[in-house]
Amino acid sequence: MTNITTNNFFKNIVDGSNEALVFVSPNAEISNEINQYVIVYANKKAESLFANTQESIQNRVIKELPKFLEFGELLNHLNSIIKSKKHEAFNFVQKVGHKNLNMHFKIESHDSGLLISITEAKVYYVVDKESNLPEDDLKARLNELEISNLFSYRVLDSYDSIVSYLRPIFDDNHVISDFRIDYINNRMDDITNEEPEFIIGKTFCEYYPKNLENGVFEILKECFYSGENQDYVKEFFFDEKSYWLSNRAVKMNDGIILFSKDVTREKKNEEQLFIQNRLLLEAEHVANIGSFRWSLGKEEIKYSENVYRMFGFEPKELDSKYDRILTFVHPNDIEKVKNNFHKSRIDKTKTDLVFRIYTKSNDLKYMNTIGECYKKGGNWYMVGVIRDVTKQIEAESKLQSKNAELKRTNSDLEAFNRVASHDLQEPLRKIQMFVSRLNEEEKDTMSLKSQGYLEKVKSSSNRMRNLINNLLSYSKVDEVEEQPKRIDLNDVLISALDDLGERIDDIGAEVASDALPVVNGVQFQLEQLFANLIGNSLKYVKKETRAKIQIKSKIISRNEIPTELLSFGDSYVKLQFIDNGIGFEKKYEEKIFEIFQRLHGKNEFSGTGLGLSICKKIVQSHNGIIQAKGELDKGAEFTIYLPALL
Repeated sequence: MTNITTNNFFKNIVDGSNEALVFVSPNAEISNEINQYVIVYANKKAESLFANTQESIQNRVIKELPKFLEFGELLNHLNSIIKSKKHEAFNFVQKVGHKNLNMHFKIESHDSGLLISITEAKVYYVVDKESNLPEDDLKARLNELEISNLFSYRVLDSYDSIVSYLRPIFDDNHVISDFRIDYINNRMDDITNEEPEFIIGKTFCEYYPKNLENGVFEILKECFYSGENQDYVKEFFFDEKSYWLSNRAVKMNDGIILFSKDVTREKKNEEQLFIQNRLLLEAEHVANIGSFRWSLGKEEIKYSENVYRMFGFEPKELDSKYDRILTFVHPNDIEKVKNNFHKSRIDKTKTDLVFRIYTKSNDLKYMNTIGECYKKGGNWYMVGVIRDVTKQIEAESKLQSKNAELKRTNSDLEAFNRVASHDLQEPLRKIQMFVSRLNEEEKDTMSLKSQGYLEKVKSSSNRMRNLINNLLSYSKVDEVEEQPKRIDLNDVLISALDDLGERIDDIGAEVASDALPVVNGVQFQLEQLFANLIGNSLKYVKKETRAKIQIKSKIISRNEIPTELLSFGDSYVKLQFIDNGIGFEKKYEEKIFEIFQRLHGKNEFSGTGLGLSICKKIVQSHNGIIQAKGELDKGAEFTIYLPALL
């Protein structure tokens, strides 16, 4: 090879050659890979082909020459020959501007490297036996020969896209009226099940008439007249089935080469993704939340549309840089927000923060941001959601206020209980004690009028004691420490009837009951409930009528319970206490359970007006409800609903 580079005579011959000649030698100090080989010699033709400037490519490494690397498969051939030590020849088509060069490469292995010779390939013609056209059709024969120079059938048929060559058809005014399909590879068969021979020779609009309507024909005309590539995606229908094709039209010689790729699946996925994104946006709008994605190395944050709306803006109206968002944060919360996000960016930790903002219209809102960090492609990102929690914060504030008020009320009630238990009871005991002594010691010396006064004091003090005891019972219903357990209501009824036995016998009352179920509850409270309801019926008996009390029971399903009852299970116990007493007017059905509510004067019927109020509170503490229904002079009915224990 030294003789080649030093012999001027031989060098002049080589430099004057129409072949591009390149000799490459390995650089053992760098690598044994071909892209590390050094160009030892290149003639003038090679210099003009591979050099970007007038600077020589000799002594340059191949990987530093972009034009050399444009022949993509060339490196694979060189690597193969380096290993096999064989010769190889092949063609390679290289696009230069709007012109395609069909280059012929020949590579020979030598002891010290590889000799590469490149020439422009000869025109390739289709031999008679390969032609599908009549031998006497000279014009068609010439057309096919010209097309055969542009395409290699085997290569194009292995291409994953539809490739066709269209030649314009001109009218009398030299305006394109259509295109003739001079070539199409066999990929069209994948869509239409039609062989290329069936399509070649037809006009473009004859084969697919809708090309005149969908704008494709005008796009191809523009490509031919302007010489500029045209890219478009269109929907086509074959056998009533939809196909989306991504197309590129390239002017070549006196026609157009059209590359069409089936992107139907991608288009459907794109439509599905669009639908899912719209659903997500609608869901965010309904839920009053938004989402964001933040590349932690940048200041730009990508927000969903609803984030802008929560800030009072239209989508994309607001600058989405991190510093811009901070301008909406409440002044007292800015440092908290900065510190929180700074820590998340540095430590890559989760952030969960509530802060205040002022919207575009200057409304104050509470926002909750939750973000998670993740790594992708060497970069760190944060994704998360932003929620408008203003209503939640306001509700919690109101709840805290109510809880504080309830706590004060409970404190007042506890104070009342102490007063009722001790401070009121003590003077009342003394009053009753002295009334009793006066009655025993001075009764005979008192006038009848004084004795009447004494009886009234005695009666009033007894009423006062009953009232205090009932108030204490009412206030302590919710303070029971005993845990609910399985309670047989038949045992509860027996205990209540035992307490009321003397009263029942005195008036000759009749009490009948169904077999009662088992519930979850507190024994003594349920006994008090039964005793109060039955005692109420015994109290309000019609004159000259035998009191009859009927207790009914049945298990009902959830859909049979009143709407105001919260659901605590699938089944409920329905208890009915029905009597034939004096009843009451319909207008009192709700008021009858109010504290101190009396429908009759104290001289007509005894009582404090707390019995039914206690019943309601006991039922509510057992997750049930009680209802009253009455009719004057026809009796009353009290209905109780309690969760069943099956």
